[in-house]
Amino acid sequence: MKILLVDDDPVARSIHSMLLHAQGHEVVEAADGEFAWQLVEKGQIAFVVSDWMMPNLAGVDLCRRIRAAEFEHYIYVILCTSKGAKADLIEGMDAGADDFLVKPISPEEFRVKVRAGERVLSLQQGLSDKNRELAKINTQLHSAHKLVEDDLKAAAWMQQRLLPLLTQHAPGVRCAWRLQPSGYIAGDIFNLFALDDEKIGFYLLDVSGHGVPAAMMSVTLSMVLTPDATQGSPLKRYDAVAGNSQILSPEDAVRELNRRFQSRDDRYFTIIYGVFNVRSSTLSLAQAGHPSPVLLRSEEEPVILGNGGMPIGLWPEIEFDCFDISVSPGDRILLYSDGVTECIGAHGEAFGEERLLICLREQQSLPLEELLTRLLAEITAWHGNSEFTDDVSLLAIEITNEGIQYRDSETNPETQQTYKRRKSDAV
Repeated sequence: MKILLVDDDPVARSIHSMLLHAQGHEVVEAADGEFAWQLVEKGQIAFVVSDWMMPNLAGVDLCRRIRAAEFEHYIYVILCTSKGAKADLIEGMDAGADDFLVKPISPEEFRVKVRAGERVLSLQQGLSDKNRELAKINTQLHSAHKLVEDDLKAAAWMQQRLLPLLTQHAPGVRCAWRLQPSGYIAGDIFNLFALDDEKIGFYLLDVSGHGVPAAMMSVTLSMVLTPDATQGSPLKRYDAVAGNSQILSPEDAVRELNRRFQSRDDRYFTIIYGVFNVRSSTLSLAQAGHPSPVLLRSEEEPVILGNGGMPIGLWPEIEFDCFDISVSPGDRILLYSDGVTECIGAHGEAFGEERLLICLREQQSLPLEELLTRLLAEITAWHGNSEFTDDVSLLAIEITNEGIQYRDSETNPETQQTYKRRKSDAV
């Protein structure tokens, strides 16, 4: 180790230099504090043994300069002094000295004090090396985290592209939605689309779990749940020979989904899938383990639809809750994920179905967009912030009958409204 020896007494400097050489150290000598400071500034010194009283710059002042300079590496300082008073030692400690040698100095004490300084510097060097390694690892982790974050943001953007327009219209219906993922990406996904000139399909699904695996599954399902029968959509049965396709009922569609998505890793999903026939003004719905949708009619109380059914992907042969209802222009149906009703408030209580119905009753006369804005604000206020522990998704569909072209032989379905149900307890 290179040690800077500072003493204006050439005899003392020579004796101490021999002792240091005997311990195997490289010695650099300085006859006063100012020259010693110039050597320290060059950055090659980590250990200083200095006399207290010297011309130009005293040892205690050299120590103060060293501490004030805040070098990248630590410099260990031993002050040699004939002052043994407690006040002097305190002054030296305040100046930043690490240890003291009180004259006359015995060779054994000198050796022990220097060795103690070596151990401290060795530990300090080891700590500095570890800190540099940790800083390097931290930089690498930060870069990796940034890369993952950028990938998740890109995935979130792509997932958003799979959703309908914020105020999507189709013949006979309009829809609005809100999605508040618990992270960058969501396991919830939904859509609304035309199946043909007379039927509109829509769904909202929720994949079990969170994070990337759930989001990947939801995106896969979004790609599968398209009305393009040539891609093997579970929503239509395509006859390649005849060159035409038949729209499957919601019940048959969810059964086909269950057949395709039998999980091998305990992953499953819940879904509400519905088809609206714009000419008969009939809604056909299949509920597979998903929270029950809510029917909103003007001047009437909100009504819970369905009994739940079983999630998709658990067992090959299971029952789903399927039913039909007749609707009129102005009627609305709200689909939502369990992140809504299971959202926990400040006192540990879930938002719940009852509170949802109260909110809908109070806001149901509002335009569709504003209704969802108010509802999401109520859920956020209940939770205390917008960082939900589960994805929160809302899909509202309003029957309008706008854009429907009736044939002369058809009667306007508005005059033929009836309740039709395949299950007496569906509503």
